[in-house]
Amino acid sequence: MVAPGFRRRRVGSALTLARLEWIWSRASIAHYFANEHNAASIRMHDALGFRPVARFSESRGVTADDGRSELILFAASR
Repeated sequence: MVAPGFRRRRVGSALTLARLEWIWSRASIAHYFANEHNAASIRMHDALGFRPVARFSESRGVTADDGRSELILFAASR
């Protein structure tokens, strides 16, 4: 998460790119989950090549919005 005062300054993108470089040195596919309503995260990850691969009401006991929303699993390949 990025602190509210620092949002829309590409901090999240910079952190995600650093995370991807770490992942790419170890694996060929990166995954992440997002609440279906987290439009900012979904847009940012879309620009970095992530595409939706599945939707879940819960994953390992974790729900979105206390089960009122779905979790979307995204994946990107190097």
